[in-house]
Amino acid sequence: MNKIGCPICKYYEFDGNCTAFPDGIPMMFLSGEKHHTERMKFQENDLVFEWISPEEQGKRRAEAIARHKQIAV
Repeated sequence: MNKIGCPICKYYEFDGNCTAFPDGIPMMFLSGEKHHTERMKFQENDLVFEWISPEEQGKRRAEAIARHKQIAV
């Protein structure tokens, strides 16, 4: 069985933000209570969970860390 969650989604930005939910990821998705595989009524876009490879996850996470370090300086 595949696990679905924010960190393995194309739209997760690894800083707690998400392109699908620019005003904040709903707790039901962050907690894993519900999977975001269908558009929600309250969404302003049509983005839903899209899996990314472990390699892409690592690359995007490293980019987010680098951005965070630049902001902190």
